[in-house]
Amino acid sequence: MKRLFLNVLIILFFSTFFASISFSSNGNTWKKVNEESDIEVFLKPSPNKMLDIMKGVGLVDGSPEKIAFILLDSTQKKNWDGLQKEKVLEQKSHLNKVFYQAYEVPFPFSNRDIVFRITCEKTQDGFLIKYNSEKHSKAPKTIGERATIHANYFLKRVKGGKTLASVEVIFDLKGDVPAFISNIISRKWPISVIKHVRRKIKQSWVKEIKF
Repeated sequence: MKRLFLNVLIILFFSTFFASISFSSNGNTWKKVNEESDIEVFLKPSPNKMLDIMKGVGLVDGSPEKIAFILLDSTQKKNWDGLQKEKVLEQKSHLNKVFYQAYEVPFPFSNRDIVFRITCEKTQDGFLIKYNSEKHSKAPKTIGERATIHANYFLKRVKGGKTLASVEVIFDLKGDVPAFISNIISRKWPISVIKHVRRKIKQSWVKEIKF
């Protein structure tokens, strides 16, 4: 999906993240910093104090099962985010996969790639989907810099056939631009993700995930 891909690239171009794999932030509370299309965006500092954890919250007109299908999908690449290359390195099940993705980034920035595991867990009222970077024996040599991602997607079923989607994410994109620039630009990222899901959920290829 080009719009989401462009937003991700903007972050790639202008951000730097130091290693952080936890959403814990020493008791700091969420601060609302943006709202667009009925999607609220909140930030709080990550444990390293340099960068922000992003969270977006918004309603999606569709079931958690369909949203989970979109987030777990690996067969509709043209419908996802316009990546230059994507490969499944491991698939334990349709609910547990390891992906390799590569991005071609314009000069003077280094190309990025990423290796991460996607898992899906059933909750009392929906699903929790996790994206967590990891080292993998089948991962190819990096094409430039290996980014990392740690994200939680909370999908809560609500009345009227809708889902309350909450996205929390930390990127480590290994760049060399000051963190404050990333913190400014990345406020749009959760909005792009939820908008993307809202558009895709209406398409015929989207099914309901089966547990």
